[in-house]
Amino acid sequence: MRDSHQWPDSLWESTATTANPSPALKEDISADLLIVGGGYTGLSTALHAKHLFSKVVLIDQVQPGWGCSGRNGGQINPQWKSSIDHLKSEYSGRSFENFVSLLATSAQNVFSLIDEHSIDCCAMRSGALIPAKGKKSYQYLNDWSNYWQAYGANVELLDQSDTAAVIGTSAYDSCLLMKEGGSLQPLSFARGLLRACRNLSVEIYGDTEALRVTASGNEWLVSTQHGNILCKCLVIATNGYTGRLWPGLKQNIYPIGSMISATAPLSEGLAHTVLPGKQSVAEYAGLPFYYRLDERNRFVMGGRGTRSGGVGSLDTSHLHRITAKLFPQLRKLRWEFNWAGYVGVTVHQKPMLLRLGPNAYAGLGYNGRGITMATTMGHQLSQALAGKDTLLPIDAPGKSNLYPFYRLGVAGRILYGEWIDRRSGLR
Repeated sequence: MRDSHQWPDSLWESTATTANPSPALKEDISADLLIVGGGYTGLSTALHAKHLFSKVVLIDQVQPGWGCSGRNGGQINPQWKSSIDHLKSEYSGRSFENFVSLLATSAQNVFSLIDEHSIDCCAMRSGALIPAKGKKSYQYLNDWSNYWQAYGANVELLDQSDTAAVIGTSAYDSCLLMKEGGSLQPLSFARGLLRACRNLSVEIYGDTEALRVTASGNEWLVSTQHGNILCKCLVIATNGYTGRLWPGLKQNIYPIGSMISATAPLSEGLAHTVLPGKQSVAEYAGLPFYYRLDERNRFVMGGRGTRSGGVGSLDTSHLHRITAKLFPQLRKLRWEFNWAGYVGVTVHQKPMLLRLGPNAYAGLGYNGRGITMATTMGHQLSQALAGKDTLLPIDAPGKSNLYPFYRLGVAGRILYGEWIDRRSGLR
């Protein structure tokens, strides 16, 4: 197991809105749609697909929001990490424009759900910043800035002086401001989606692990510890926590550990020197870090896990060192919370909408943009279930003979990223 089934000692778990635990399944039931996984993807799918089915059931091996949906940095960031040229090489023809249109609305999708269901999750529509250093990184920002401005998106490319003013550090050369972005309390958002699902009579079971899937005529039979579920349609929404439930699915996703640390609240004077506009920050770098201030002015810093892609003993000292280098005035702050989760990364840096079989789908692979893309994936999955066109291409699961060795690849990629950042002068 990569993770015990205890809730992490995180800032989010400590401050989230409460939610009644979902009971475990104790009997055999049937469903029109069964969703396996209670993170943003699963909950969003349930909300968007409920009007299509009389009975929607969602199960989670622990509780909804327990995985990375309740552990991430809380950044609402619509900007994808890949270059335009890379995405065009992966998405041919109209598929590229479809993907961009998905990105363009992804942040608003999140805010719309918050408004529609009155979700209390400390949402801030303050913008998202992507700072960078070096000529190659500037080229990435400039290309996307030009593209987004031609598209009509509300973005601005900031020079070094303006970047220093908006972030509070001179470490970067430039920055892309995505004005549609922002931040939220991620576990409260997940629990808000959970309450919205319950209000729509979605049946939700926690502490219920899907163990096996077998075909049963034109339906699917999913076995759990204490009951079977016979369903007409099936969605697997487990992302970075994908196991062996569906043969070969695990090989499509690389679970990469990401650690986060949070300080005690900053004084108003000190907070004004760091991100005075409360934007969220996600670097474009060889080995990027991400950070922001929460609603109580706690500084929240996140970045890589261990060098092999795990979380190990949860040593977050590297996060503290990066913080002190970027913001020397925070050097003596007390760090109160440390936690980690697993991000779902794909080898081609694309999110995946997969057809597993007749009326069976999976959505996964958000590559560090889970709040925006996982929430958006719920709508894409509902479109697929309804037999309608989707903006994401629907693919079959792939296979990789190198999957057993992916941690070696992660270690190499981390070393390479660190070298890039030293070369550019960022670190």
